[in-house]
Amino acid sequence: MAGHSDVYALPALACACASARRTARLITQLYSHEMGSSIEPTQFALLSALRQMPGASQTPLGHALGLDKTTLSRNLRVMEKNGWIALALGQNDRRERGYQITAAGKKIFSATQAGWQRAQSKLQAALSPGQWDKTLNIFNRAAQAALAAQAVNSQSKRGKHA
Repeated sequence: MAGHSDVYALPALACACASARRTARLITQLYSHEMGSSIEPTQFALLSALRQMPGASQTPLGHALGLDKTTLSRNLRVMEKNGWIALALGQNDRRERGYQITAAGKKIFSATQAGWQRAQSKLQAALSPGQWDKTLNIFNRAAQAALAAQAVNSQSKRGKHA
């Protein structure tokens, strides 16, 4: 009889992109399952980011979560339609527009936080405390490395067209 870890064994992938995407898909599926159908993990992450950066516009939100403009705009539109966020004028500059969490947004965040915590706990339980911290650190470092590589690519493209 196959052991528990044999059933869930995955082949090693030599490609960082394929490995990261597989990991992201499987983790997202876990969070979706635990949080239920009322909110998507990306929307939960956006609410969480807005709790840390109230009044943030699309640019800092997209940067913080690594979301492309299309994905970000689509999710913000849905969240605004659901009444979870509202677009507000900047306090210092009336030309600025940023997002605020509404009472309904706070309610959905609170209602799904237990599911988020269950998913988080399941992942943490599969790793030692040291592995958990290292994993989050590696995710962050890999994201920063990808961002830096994109910046270098953008600069070299601009240099060719100058």
